[in-house]
Amino acid sequence: MVAATFIGLAMGYYLDQWLDTKPWFTLVFLAIGVIAGFRNVYILTARELRRQKREEQQAEKDRDAEG
Repeated sequence: MVAATFIGLAMGYYLDQWLDTKPWFTLVFLAIGVIAGFRNVYILTARELRRQKREEQQAEKDRDAEG
């Protein structure tokens, strides 16, 4: 999340310096970076929840097979 935010901030800052449009590109790319960071957190969290659910289901099957 932090990396995406800093990448967006850096891209916007350098575009503003190059095009002399302060602070517009910085704000736009910072927002894009923050959104991308939250999206990454969401994806990783969803993936981890699916993995845990699969493990719980497998453990339940193993318990049923033993008993």
